[in-house]
Amino acid sequence: MRNATIVLITFLNLCFVQAQKNISGTIVNKDTNEPIAYAHLIIPSEKRGTTADSNGKFEFTVPEEWLGKILKITCVGFEDKKIEIRRGKGVVIYMQPSIEFLNTVHVSNSEKKELIRINSFRGKRSIGLGNFSGGAYPSMFARYYPFNETLGVENYLKEVSVFFYKEGRHNAKFRLRVVSSTEDKMPKDDLVDPFIVEVSYKQAKTKVKMPANGIEVPREGFFIVVEHLFIEENAFEEIIHLKVNDTMKVKNIKQKRYAPIFKGIVEEEGESFSYYMTVDGWRKVRKLKMPLTDFKESEVVAPAFKLKLTN
Repeated sequence: MRNATIVLITFLNLCFVQAQKNISGTIVNKDTNEPIAYAHLIIPSEKRGTTADSNGKFEFTVPEEWLGKILKITCVGFEDKKIEIRRGKGVVIYMQPSIEFLNTVHVSNSEKKELIRINSFRGKRSIGLGNFSGGAYPSMFARYYPFNETLGVENYLKEVSVFFYKEGRHNAKFRLRVVSSTEDKMPKDDLVDPFIVEVSYKQAKTKVKMPANGIEVPREGFFIVVEHLFIEENAFEEIIHLKVNDTMKVKNIKQKRYAPIFKGIVEEEGESFSYYMTVDGWRKVRKLKMPLTDFKESEVVAPAFKLKLTN
């Protein structure tokens, strides 16, 4: 009987291992065969995803019910790729560079005279903007900025400052993007190569300077976008206090999250156009239920950025 029990336990363990097999591999540039850093891998039907590391390598567990479903791979500067999920090691996923990427950007090499600063947070409430997906897949935040007529016929973005929430600061990397806008004030195409920004837990903000003396702002305006990278060096545990019902004690549940936690500012609706990325595309931040007891119907949350523009 004891031997039979051991055989049964071994069989069940093998079944469990088989049911939890992984897929691992590398994301590669089809033209150069070089690895692509920090590409996102999303399973839209399951609302789950991860990010390849700086060497383009990835690995995640594939439950039985995910087999045959679509895996979507995205990265700035490359065409989106879709494949069916299959288990295996050493999988190589080739991505085609986008021929339209950065085809309209203009960079200024001349010194500019007039300089204006955009955004004042004085007197406004702040909130932490972490993973809107609950740590399930990489998230992004975008904020719109109009063309500034006071600078004349040309606007150049010179510098972007990104602020972090006072609680939950962590050593982390994130991606910063400058994106054009549609006429309806929706994020469109990247205007410049994205920036991989590294910050320490001590930093309340970081400044990112644009190439040369700035990049030209389109007449339709533009967006500043920050992207979470779901890589191990960004991972941390967050304690969630969950009260099951009125008679039971509060449970502390550990959940995996990815830094950084960006600072958000509470504003009146109409002051800004801010979005977050879901598996179905961009959605306005105002559609979310914010964890503030005094959050009003007319209020929205926008990422806390400060800009320097020249003419």
